[in-house]
Amino acid sequence: MNNEKLLRYQRLEDIENLNIKIGLATPTGEQYNARSHKPQQMLDYYETVKSVIKKLSTKRTLYLYDFCCGRSYLSFYLNHLLQKEGICNIEFICIDWNADLIKRNQRTAVNLNMANMKFIHANVVDYEFLEKPDIVYSLHACDDATDQVIYKGITEHARFILSVSCCQHTNRKRLKSPPLSMVTRHKPYKERLVDMISDTLRSLLLEANGYKVSIFEFSSTTYTDKNIMLKCEKVGDGNEKREALLLEYEKLSALFNVRPLLERYLMEHSKQEKGIRKNENRK
Repeated sequence: MNNEKLLRYQRLEDIENLNIKIGLATPTGEQYNARSHKPQQMLDYYETVKSVIKKLSTKRTLYLYDFCCGRSYLSFYLNHLLQKEGICNIEFICIDWNADLIKRNQRTAVNLNMANMKFIHANVVDYEFLEKPDIVYSLHACDDATDQVIYKGITEHARFILSVSCCQHTNRKRLKSPPLSMVTRHKPYKERLVDMISDTLRSLLLEANGYKVSIFEFSSTTYTDKNIMLKCEKVGDGNEKREALLLEYEKLSALFNVRPLLERYLMEHSKQEKGIRKNENRK
């Protein structure tokens, strides 16, 4: 067994108790069939987070925001594995609209002695940040929730935004594809096209707002068919190619009749900021 495989084996052994405590395994350590692929998803997502944190200073406290956290499997994994790496100066803020899940997560964090985790009951767009975010992330936020997460990251100038979307119900209903109608009449191909168009449009808006975007498979399709990650790094307050990027956005949007909710959120935010500046100038 080579060193890489040995390391992965030891890591899997090490987190067996974690799986039990967070509900990914039975009290005897057997994984639930419906959740059997989740541990590998968490490990693969962790590799990206670890590479991102290397670009941040850990001499100060880092603030990681997990939106649409659900049962917070991902944040519990990230916290556990980063501590094993000796990276402990991190605060996790996990937000979800489901109050029952938030209470459950709070009990789990106490059981794991993870005092650096906060769980907050709130809608994504209504949440007000207490600390400037270093990383805003989500895993399989459903439908328009993906746009809400990215929107919060952009408007709060998060250094990094990590997003893995799930279903695209709204965009799928809007999709019109005359050039590819013979392709999209097949459901699997339509699903893939909607995913590609939606994330490409989001990436163009992100780039126009000063982010460098990488789109890649963060995990194998063996563990999830929704395995495309947008890794976004803030590199400026804007982009000198903003007009060209927005033009490409409009052309692609018009071609397929898809407009992610992110566009509307950003437009409304821009109007609010202009209104605030106008009022300040009057004073």
